[in-house]
Amino acid sequence: MITSINGYIKGYWYKDGYVRTTSSEYTLVDNNGGIHLTNDAVQKNLPNYGKYEKGNKISYDDLAYYI
Repeated sequence: MITSINGYIKGYWYKDGYVRTTSSEYTLVDNNGGIHLTNDAVQKNLPNYGKYEKGNKISYDDLAYYI
């Protein structure tokens, strides 16, 4: 999480958690909210929801492995 209070930027990283992913390939050409918004309220209504990761979420360890 990144916060900015009175011009001071702080970053926080929690050991336990997950990263939300999208079910569509990212592109600057298509302005489809399903590509740019990763919250469940948007993603769960898309046809590829959960196709790549269960619930479009991966653990920090899985992200580190992928990178």
